[in-house]
Amino acid sequence: MGVNIRDRHVMFAFAGCAALATLWHRIVLDGVASGQVLNAPFSAGEALALFALFVVITRMKNDALFMRVDLLIIAALGFAFVLPSMKVACVAMTATALIFVTRRDARLASIGQLLLALVSFQYFARLIFDLIAPYALWLETIAVTTLLSPFGDFSRDGFDIVGPNGFTIFIEPPCSAFHNISVAAIIWLGLIKIERLHFVRSDLWALAAMIGATILLNTIRITLMAQSLTMLQYWHDGAGVTIVTVVMLVSVLAISLLSRAASAPKLA
Repeated sequence: MGVNIRDRHVMFAFAGCAALATLWHRIVLDGVASGQVLNAPFSAGEALALFALFVVITRMKNDALFMRVDLLIIAALGFAFVLPSMKVACVAMTATALIFVTRRDARLASIGQLLLALVSFQYFARLIFDLIAPYALWLETIAVTTLLSPFGDFSRDGFDIVGPNGFTIFIEPPCSAFHNISVAAIIWLGLIKIERLHFVRSDLWALAAMIGATILLNTIRITLMAQSLTMLQYWHDGAGVTIVTVVMLVSVLAISLLSRAASAPKLA
């Protein structure tokens, strides 16, 4: 008896390759850069988006959704995962996403959206931030200086924040809220696609609230770091990092649950 390969099996294989490529990138490349080769797991956003991707693929069931040309293209793009390069993998993921994202079938469109989100998180978001970094960091510096004004004579010099005792911090791109916004956005999409395939109006409000909460929490964190060297070490490299990460994730999940409750149909 021959093996009956369904469309969902093809997508499971492709999604598995995408997950392995992302894990390879995190462990080997990011791990080597940080000096911790075995301590660079998926980010929360990537893990959730990949889980959502597999959930959506299971909804394909045994339905025949692909044309023969789709299968040929996916098979050809799958060879990109043989190379140990996340950039090449992202090209394959982007091409596949663009094929599906405009399809009428909500399952294929959702797969395209999730693949685009993963690629955007890896590369496109970073490219956008490189373009807007001078303006984003300038705004964040102003926001932090404003929050610090009741606590002393803090001043701003470019991207530097100078305290009354002369202690100075510099807001670097990795500390910008933009990076956390990209995490919040991919978590937002993943949570929606795990629950359903279509967007509703409240989803946009939830995304706006998540972005606002992320910016606020990141600004408060930088404000705390600007107080002293001890505070900088605690909130930049110490336990404060874990505290902020947990609070951000809880805030994002709480907003998602509240949005879901608000959009649920009311019982008569």
